[in-house]
Amino acid sequence: MKLSINKFYLLLIAGGMSFGTASIFIKLSAMSPGSIAFLRFFIAGLILTLGRVDLKKVVRYSPFGLLLAMHMVTFIISVYSTTIIDATVLVSTSPFFVILLSPFLKFKTNLRDIIAVITGFLGVVLINLPLKPGLLFGNAIAILSAFLIALYTAGLSKVKDEPITLTSSIYISSSIFTLPLFLIQGLGTVTITSVLALLGLITLPTLLGHTSIIVASGKVKPQHIETIGLLEPVVATLLAIPIFGQIPTVFEISGGMLVILSILIVVTSSEKS
Repeated sequence: MKLSINKFYLLLIAGGMSFGTASIFIKLSAMSPGSIAFLRFFIAGLILTLGRVDLKKVVRYSPFGLLLAMHMVTFIISVYSTTIIDATVLVSTSPFFVILLSPFLKFKTNLRDIIAVITGFLGVVLINLPLKPGLLFGNAIAILSAFLIALYTAGLSKVKDEPITLTSSIYISSSIFTLPLFLIQGLGTVTITSVLALLGLITLPTLLGHTSIIVASGKVKPQHIETIGLLEPVVATLLAIPIFGQIPTVFEISGGMLVILSILIVVTSSEKS
């Protein structure tokens, strides 16, 4: 029996909300960035392949694995170095990097795209006001993480393969690239909370979140999938208030709204093009 379109949207909403838990789980964990990234990708990859790893495809998709690994490590560092709202909203600026890279990636741009980039840039500026050297580093790393995932997404859009095989191969490849950092940093502090946080990270944002996109692809318009993905910074910010007592400032709320508005401009632009 096939899922109805309404159920696909419900699945995507569940997936989008699960992505919002990623930064929370990372913040709760006392494990090292290297161990979190390696174990997250390695275990998720093994689960998706049921232990049957296709080494040829792992090698073939290794460039994507490298980009995803770099994105994840920088995102984890940003979560440790700045506030939840800053990290999640700034990582959501990846669509603007795709636009800025359009001349090299052969994507078309228009005036609406330029307006979106300017709006997003102003939002980023607001989020960093007033300037706090301690948070500025984390925010810069979050923006770098957004750039890396933009490269990853742009390149991945041109790849055609069975979704589960593609995803698992990239995950295993990413785990290989994060292995050296894991060996250097070690596990970090392993507590019951850290282990539960890692399991939550693998189960919710990795398996549920990513799988929702795979299942819904071809059933729901891409721009709708991207829009629902904006639940991540919203959910993460709401969860950070009671869990960590991180109350967003007026600048962070205003800047975050501008960033989300600019992403919506990109999404609606793609719908009309």
